[in-house]
Amino acid sequence: MSSAQEIVDKVDQLHLEREFVKISELLVEGNKQYPDNVEIMWRLARSYFDKNEEVTDKAEKKKLLDQALELTNKAATVDPNHWAVHKWLAILISALGDHVSSKEKIANAFKIKEHADKANELKPNDATTLHLIGRWCFSIASIGWVERTAASALFGTPPTSTFQEALKYFLEAYSADPTNIRNALFTGDTYAALKDNTKAKEFYKIAAAIEPKSEFDKNLVKEAQNKAK
Repeated sequence: MSSAQEIVDKVDQLHLEREFVKISELLVEGNKQYPDNVEIMWRLARSYFDKNEEVTDKAEKKKLLDQALELTNKAATVDPNHWAVHKWLAILISALGDHVSSKEKIANAFKIKEHADKANELKPNDATTLHLIGRWCFSIASIGWVERTAASALFGTPPTSTFQEALKYFLEAYSADPTNIRNALFTGDTYAALKDNTKAKEFYKIAAAIEPKSEFDKNLVKEAQNKAK
Protein backbone atom coordinates (compact mmCIF):
# COMPACT_ATOMS: atom_id res chain seq x y z
CA MET A 1 0.00 0.00 0.00
CA SER A 2 1.38 3.40 -1.08
CA SER A 3 1.59 6.27 1.39
CA ALA A 4 -0.53 9.37 0.73
CA GLN A 5 2.65 11.31 -0.17
CA GLU A 6 3.73 8.64 -2.69
CA ILE A 7 0.32 8.87 -4.37
CA VAL A 8 0.54 12.68 -4.51
CA ASP A 9 4.08 12.61 -5.96
CA LYS A 10 3.09 10.06 -8.60
CA VAL A 11 -0.03 12.07 -9.53
CA ASP A 12 1.96 15.30 -9.87
CA GLN A 13 4.34 13.58 -12.28
CA LEU A 14 1.45 12.10 -14.28
CA HIS A 15 -0.24 15.51 -14.39
CA LEU A 16 2.81 16.97 -16.15
CA GLU A 17 2.46 14.12 -18.66
CA ARG A 18 -1.34 14.75 -18.96
CA GLU A 19 -2.10 11.10 -18.11
CA PHE A 20 -5.61 11.90 -16.94
CA VAL A 21 -6.98 8.33 -16.91
CA LYS A 22 -4.11 7.01 -14.75
CA ILE A 23 -4.41 10.05 -12.47
CA SER A 24 -8.12 9.43 -11.92
CA GLU A 25 -7.60 5.73 -11.12
CA LEU A 26 -4.79 6.48 -8.65
CA LEU A 27 -6.71 9.22 -6.88
CA VAL A 28 -10.01 7.35 -6.60
CA GLU A 29 -8.09 4.50 -4.94
CA GLY A 30 -6.08 6.96 -2.83
CA ASN A 31 -9.27 8.70 -1.66
CA LYS A 32 -10.65 5.35 -0.45
CA GLN A 33 -7.44 4.68 1.53
CA TYR A 34 -7.07 8.26 2.85
CA PRO A 35 -10.59 9.79 2.81
CA ASP A 36 -9.56 12.89 4.80
CA ASN A 37 -6.33 13.71 2.97
CA VAL A 38 -6.72 17.22 1.54
CA GLU A 39 -3.81 16.83 -0.93
CA ILE A 40 -5.54 13.82 -2.48
CA MET A 41 -9.02 15.42 -2.34
CA TRP A 42 -8.20 18.61 -4.24
CA ARG A 43 -6.21 16.70 -6.85
CA LEU A 44 -9.13 14.30 -7.37
CA ALA A 45 -11.43 17.33 -7.75
CA ARG A 46 -9.00 18.70 -10.35
CA SER A 47 -9.09 15.37 -12.22
CA TYR A 48 -12.91 15.58 -12.41
CA PHE A 49 -12.56 19.13 -13.77
CA ASP A 50 -10.00 17.97 -16.38
CA LYS A 51 -12.40 15.21 -17.44
CA ASN A 52 -15.26 17.75 -17.71
CA GLU A 53 -13.17 19.71 -20.22
CA GLU A 54 -12.76 16.64 -22.41
CA VAL A 55 -16.49 15.71 -22.61
CA THR A 56 -19.16 17.58 -24.58
CA ASP A 57 -22.39 16.24 -23.02
CA LYS A 58 -23.79 18.99 -20.76
CA ALA A 59 -25.32 16.62 -18.19
CA GLU A 60 -22.05 14.66 -17.93
CA LYS A 61 -20.09 17.92 -17.51
CA LYS A 62 -22.37 19.07 -14.70
CA LYS A 63 -22.15 15.68 -12.96
CA LEU A 64 -18.33 15.83 -12.98
CA LEU A 65 -18.28 19.43 -11.73
CA ASP A 66 -20.78 18.62 -8.95
CA GLN A 67 -18.60 15.68 -7.84
CA ALA A 68 -15.53 17.92 -7.86
CA LEU A 69 -17.25 20.68 -5.89
CA GLU A 70 -18.60 18.26 -3.28
CA LEU A 71 -15.08 16.91 -2.76
CA THR A 72 -13.52 20.38 -2.54
CA ASN A 73 -16.16 21.55 -0.04
CA LYS A 74 -15.28 18.51 2.08
CA ALA A 75 -11.57 19.38 1.80
CA ALA A 76 -12.41 22.92 2.98
CA THR A 77 -13.92 21.54 6.19
CA VAL A 78 -10.71 19.53 6.84
CA ASP A 79 -8.35 22.43 6.08
CA PRO A 80 -10.07 25.83 5.66
CA ASN A 81 -6.75 27.57 4.95
CA HIS A 82 -5.37 25.47 2.11
CA TRP A 83 -4.51 27.65 -0.91
CA ALA A 84 -5.34 24.94 -3.49
CA VAL A 85 -8.72 24.23 -1.91
CA HIS A 86 -9.68 27.92 -2.27
CA LYS A 87 -8.31 27.99 -5.81
CA TRP A 88 -10.39 24.98 -6.83
CA LEU A 89 -13.51 26.25 -5.09
CA ALA A 90 -13.19 29.41 -7.23
CA ILE A 91 -12.54 27.44 -10.44
CA LEU A 92 -15.41 24.98 -9.87
CA ILE A 93 -18.03 27.54 -8.83
CA SER A 94 -17.01 29.54 -11.91
CA ALA A 95 -17.25 26.48 -14.21
CA LEU A 96 -20.73 25.70 -12.85
CA GLY A 97 -21.80 29.14 -14.14
CA ASP A 98 -22.79 27.45 -17.42
CA HIS A 99 -25.27 25.26 -15.54
CA VAL A 100 -27.08 27.72 -13.22
CA SER A 101 -29.55 30.62 -13.53
CA SER A 102 -28.39 34.22 -14.11
CA LYS A 103 -29.41 35.12 -10.55
CA GLU A 104 -27.29 32.29 -9.11
CA LYS A 105 -24.41 33.20 -11.42
CA ILE A 106 -24.36 36.80 -10.12
CA ALA A 107 -24.56 35.60 -6.49
CA ASN A 108 -21.69 33.17 -7.18
CA ALA A 109 -19.50 35.98 -8.55
CA PHE A 110 -18.91 37.21 -4.99
CA LYS A 111 -17.94 33.70 -3.80
CA ILE A 112 -15.57 33.14 -6.74
CA LYS A 113 -13.69 36.38 -6.08
CA GLU A 114 -13.53 35.69 -2.34
CA HIS A 115 -11.98 32.21 -2.85
CA ALA A 116 -9.62 33.38 -5.62
CA ASP A 117 -8.36 36.29 -3.49
CA LYS A 118 -7.88 33.95 -0.52
CA ALA A 119 -5.88 31.51 -2.68
CA ASN A 120 -3.75 34.40 -3.96
CA GLU A 121 -3.17 35.61 -0.41
CA LEU A 122 -2.17 32.11 0.81
CA LYS A 123 0.08 31.42 -2.19
CA PRO A 124 1.02 34.54 -4.17
CA ASN A 125 2.23 34.35 -7.77
CA ASP A 126 0.42 31.12 -8.68
CA ALA A 127 -0.22 31.47 -12.44
CA THR A 128 -3.61 29.70 -12.39
CA THR A 129 -4.93 31.81 -9.51
CA LEU A 130 -3.79 35.04 -11.20
CA HIS A 131 -5.43 33.90 -14.45
CA LEU A 132 -8.59 33.08 -12.51
CA ILE A 133 -8.79 36.57 -10.99
CA GLY A 134 -8.16 38.01 -14.46
CA ARG A 135 -11.01 35.91 -15.85
CA TRP A 136 -13.28 37.14 -13.05
CA CYS A 137 -12.42 40.77 -13.84
CA PHE A 138 -12.90 40.16 -17.58
CA SER A 139 -16.34 38.54 -17.18
CA ILE A 140 -17.53 41.25 -14.77
CA ALA A 141 -16.26 44.00 -17.12
CA SER A 142 -18.14 42.27 -19.98
CA ILE A 143 -21.53 42.34 -18.24
CA GLY A 144 -24.03 44.32 -20.32
CA TRP A 145 -26.28 47.14 -19.12
CA VAL A 146 -29.37 44.89 -18.86
CA GLU A 147 -27.58 42.28 -16.71
CA ARG A 148 -26.02 44.98 -14.54
CA THR A 149 -29.41 46.62 -13.96
CA ALA A 150 -30.89 43.23 -13.02
CA ALA A 151 -27.93 42.59 -10.69
CA SER A 152 -28.46 45.98 -9.03
CA ALA A 153 -32.12 45.14 -8.41
CA LEU A 154 -31.16 41.80 -6.83
CA PHE A 155 -28.03 42.70 -4.88
CA GLY A 156 -27.97 46.47 -4.51
CA THR A 157 -24.29 46.70 -5.34
CA PRO A 158 -23.30 44.26 -8.13
CA PRO A 159 -19.61 43.28 -8.48
CA THR A 160 -17.57 45.69 -10.62
CA SER A 161 -14.29 45.52 -12.55
CA THR A 162 -12.57 46.79 -15.70
CA PHE A 163 -10.69 45.30 -18.66
CA GLN A 164 -7.63 47.23 -17.46
CA GLU A 165 -7.76 45.35 -14.13
CA ALA A 166 -8.23 42.03 -15.97
CA LEU A 167 -5.17 42.79 -18.11
CA LYS A 168 -3.02 43.42 -15.02
CA TYR A 169 -3.77 39.91 -13.70
CA PHE A 170 -3.39 38.20 -17.09
CA LEU A 171 0.04 39.80 -17.58
CA GLU A 172 1.09 38.74 -14.07
CA ALA A 173 -0.11 35.19 -14.86
CA TYR A 174 1.84 35.31 -18.15
CA SER A 175 5.02 36.31 -16.26
CA ALA A 176 4.48 33.42 -13.82
CA ASP A 177 3.78 30.87 -16.60
CA PRO A 178 4.22 31.85 -20.28
CA THR A 179 3.15 28.34 -21.45
CA ASN A 180 -0.54 28.70 -20.53
CA ILE A 181 -2.45 28.90 -23.85
CA ARG A 182 -5.72 29.94 -22.23
CA ASN A 183 -4.06 32.84 -20.42
CA ALA A 184 -2.29 34.12 -23.56
CA LEU A 185 -5.59 33.88 -25.47
CA PHE A 186 -7.48 35.84 -22.81
CA THR A 187 -4.70 38.44 -22.72
CA GLY A 188 -5.28 38.89 -26.46
CA ASP A 189 -9.05 39.15 -25.90
CA THR A 190 -8.52 41.80 -23.20
CA TYR A 191 -6.28 43.89 -25.45
CA ALA A 192 -8.97 43.56 -28.16
CA ALA A 193 -11.62 44.78 -25.67
CA LEU A 194 -9.31 47.74 -24.91
CA LYS A 195 -9.08 48.41 -28.70
CA ASP A 196 -5.32 47.72 -28.77
CA ASN A 197 -5.36 45.45 -31.81
CA THR A 198 -1.57 45.35 -32.23
CA LYS A 199 -1.05 43.89 -28.73
CA ALA A 200 -4.10 41.64 -29.16
CA LYS A 201 -2.60 40.12 -32.31
CA GLU A 202 0.78 39.71 -30.58
CA PHE A 203 -0.80 37.62 -27.80
CA TYR A 204 -2.98 35.60 -30.19
CA LYS A 205 0.25 34.67 -32.03
CA ILE A 206 1.91 33.77 -28.70
CA ALA A 207 -1.09 31.53 -27.80
CA ALA A 208 -1.08 29.91 -31.26
CA ALA A 209 2.64 29.05 -30.94
CA ILE A 210 2.34 27.25 -27.55
CA GLU A 211 2.51 23.45 -27.70
CA PRO A 212 -0.96 21.99 -26.90
CA LYS A 213 -1.00 19.27 -24.21
CA SER A 214 -4.61 18.05 -24.62
CA GLU A 215 -7.57 18.05 -27.02
CA PHE A 216 -8.93 21.07 -25.17
CA ASP A 217 -5.60 22.89 -25.70
CA LYS A 218 -5.71 22.04 -29.43
CA ASN A 219 -9.07 23.82 -29.72
CA LEU A 220 -7.63 26.87 -27.93
CA VAL A 221 -4.68 26.94 -30.37
CA LYS A 222 -7.12 26.84 -33.32
CA GLU A 223 -9.09 29.71 -31.79
CA ALA A 224 -5.88 31.72 -31.31
CA GLN A 225 -4.82 31.03 -34.92
CA ASN A 226 -8.18 32.27 -36.21
CA LYS A 227 -8.07 35.39 -34.04
CA ALA A 228 -4.46 36.15 -35.06
CA LYS A 229 -5.66 36.47 -38.66
